[in-house]
Amino acid sequence: MTSHGEESPKTTRIGKRTIIVVVAIVVTAALAVGVYWIWPKPLDTSHTRVEISSSSKFTPEQLHDLVQASYKENAGMKNCSVDKVKYDERESEQVIDQQIDADAKGYGSVLGGAVRQYGRDGAAVLFVDMTCREPVDDEDHVESYMYLPQPDGTKAWVLQDWGNG
Repeated sequence: MTSHGEESPKTTRIGKRTIIVVVAIVVTAALAVGVYWIWPKPLDTSHTRVEISSSSKFTPEQLHDLVQASYKENAGMKNCSVDKVKYDERESEQVIDQQIDADAKGYGSVLGGAVRQYGRDGAAVLFVDMTCREPVDDEDHVESYMYLPQPDGTKAWVLQDWGNG
C-alpha cells in the first residue's frame, strides 16, 4: 500500500511512458519542420509575371521559348522564386548596343563577342527578378541569349552571359 501523496509504481510507469511518447512526437515534428525548411526547394515559377513586348525580331513562340530557356538556366537556384521575367525589345536593343560597344573597346563583353560572331538578329536580353530565401547577388539580373542553330537543324536559345542589371 502507498501512503497518501505517493504514486504507485504502476502510475509512475504510465506517466513516464506518456512523457516519452509526447517527447518523441515533439522531436519528430520538430525534425520534420526543420527538414522541410532547410531542404532546398526547386525554383518556383508558379507565380511568375511574364511581360513580353511586341517584337520585330522574334515570334511569340520564340519569345515563349526564351522564357522557358531562362527557367531552365535558373533551375539550379534553389529556394528561389521567379517574380517577373521581362522582354522589352527597346531595352534589349539598348543593352545589346552597350555590349557591342564594350566589346569593341576591348572590355571583354561575352554578348558583344557573340553578336560579332553570329550577328545581332538572334540576340535578346531578358530581365529576370527573383526572390530567394537566402540573399544572393543575382536576385535582379539580366540574361543575354543568342538564338542559334543546333546540330539537329533546329534553333534554340543559348545563354551567353548574365549578371546584375
